[in-house]
Amino acid sequence: MDVVHYYNKLNQHFASEPRGSSIQVTMQELEDIWECTRRNAQLLVQKMKEQGLIDWQSGLGRGNTSRLVLVADAQELLLDKAKELALKGHVGEAFGLLHAHTDPLAESHFSDWLAGQFGAQKASDHKDILRFPFYRPVPDLEPLFVIRRTETHLIRQILNTLVEFDTAGHVIKPGLAHYWESDHEYTEWTFYLRKGVLFHHGKVMTAEDVQFTFQRFGQLNPPDWFMANVARVEVLSDISVRFHLREPNALFLHLLASERFSIVPKDLDRIAATRDIRRMPVGTGPFVMKENSDNGMILEANERYFQGRPMMDRIEIWVWPNYLEHLKPDRLQERDTQVLYFEPTGKKKTSTLLTRLEEGSTYLTFNLSRDGILHDVKLREAIHLAINREQMVKELGGKREQPSSGFNPYDHDEAYGRGGELMLARACLAESAYRGETLTLYTYEMTSNELDTEWIRRACEDIGVKVEVHVMPIRELTNPSVLKQADMIYAGEVLGNEPSVSLIEMYRSHYGYIRNHLDEAARDGVDRALSEVLAEPDYTVRRILLRRIEDQLKRDHHLLFMYHSIHIIGHDQSLGGITLDTWGKINYKDVWVKR
Repeated sequence: MDVVHYYNKLNQHFASEPRGSSIQVTMQELEDIWECTRRNAQLLVQKMKEQGLIDWQSGLGRGNTSRLVLVADAQELLLDKAKELALKGHVGEAFGLLHAHTDPLAESHFSDWLAGQFGAQKASDHKDILRFPFYRPVPDLEPLFVIRRTETHLIRQILNTLVEFDTAGHVIKPGLAHYWESDHEYTEWTFYLRKGVLFHHGKVMTAEDVQFTFQRFGQLNPPDWFMANVARVEVLSDISVRFHLREPNALFLHLLASERFSIVPKDLDRIAATRDIRRMPVGTGPFVMKENSDNGMILEANERYFQGRPMMDRIEIWVWPNYLEHLKPDRLQERDTQVLYFEPTGKKKTSTLLTRLEEGSTYLTFNLSRDGILHDVKLREAIHLAINREQMVKELGGKREQPSSGFNPYDHDEAYGRGGELMLARACLAESAYRGETLTLYTYEMTSNELDTEWIRRACEDIGVKVEVHVMPIRELTNPSVLKQADMIYAGEVLGNEPSVSLIEMYRSHYGYIRNHLDEAARDGVDRALSEVLAEPDYTVRRILLRRIEDQLKRDHHLLFMYHSIHIIGHDQSLGGITLDTWGKINYKDVWVKR
């Protein structure tokens, strides 16, 4: 029974009465106001008296009037209730309460208070907490199906891979395996595991866990392209395991460093009987997932982490869908120990902001996997010419930093995608076989995607191409049957620690947007080129080979590149160890408070 809620209803009903005045009321009136039974009305009166919210003098006899005095300030009560909800992680519910029952000034006061709850906090038990808002829940942390930037980043905080890729030196370094070796043909790879590594539930990691992890990929339909080359995973001992490949793979180590190959315990099915392992994965990583709901997440330091305990004791991520509307950057920079992910609109590059230009790009695919009007290259070229990327970036702003001509932002062709050539675009359209058909453009749920696709729709409309936009959950958009229905797909690719591996995964994935929209000849050409990439051990040469694939797809207008994004983190100088990874996120294990 929420006493504050019922007191507010009382306050609203008697809004014309000055606070502190005596109000004559019957119990029947209270039943009507509160829409409850006589017994509950009596209980509410008693609770409000006990909490000092009202003065009450009961009338004698049934139906007689009683004297009621509203003592408490309803606005202050609601504000306190909103704070209580927020501290439990229910930020959206708190704002909903205030929005429904208070004036805008109360919401502003609440926003100011809430901003002070973020950043580095000292708990009553003297533990260091790093708390920040995020715009959506993260319910799917299953490594097998990881497809989004935030999920990928969080999996890295909770689980580990056999080996890791060092972005600074472009070399492979130990992870759960401390040593490895291969034969001369790169078809047999043996890994020697660290001793005494514990999963979060206390089980010691062994080679059987590694074997189990990779056997799980056999459940996927369609089959995983990487695992199709793995003939078997052989357990040699508790601490050694060997992979037998069907064909040589010089990039095997680099691929194993991908987050989707994070090692999980062999008793995962038993664990899944008592917890949702998609929301609450079990790994060996620096943080343990303690809570994960639609209201937010709590990660606690793994005291027994094999690479050293994190300095922060707890990470709290509060779900607050529109936090950017309330937490203004100029006000935030005056506060203590903030860590905030936000879009760069109107922000100054100060010492408290870290920026990273994303390696990767948003793009638009054309579905050539089935018969249709999009096989006409003149139509695809007309759409390309109609979209002025510079204008798109300028008008939409936010995270959109610069037009792209490929996935690498540092190898940019300024002539690509300038657009604005509407006469030429219309001429191309006139030469095509297009006769007013409506093209479907699919994208996944994300505010920036929805704004981008609407902008693209209008640009196409300007030259006479009809486009209908469909927005759906990202999981639904990875279904190959759904991908086949879309004439175009708008998405983005963020390249991970080893960009060439991300590109290989993107081109080869059975769930990938680009692969599913290529015609058979183009797909076969990409696969042949990728076989050459996989056999190439040199990092620079691999990037050159991958660039050739990109250039061919671009020349044929199989896909259109749109823009590169920028990531910005706001933080206070009293936080140490703040760096941005390739996904524009913070490695929480390295963060510490300067006290």
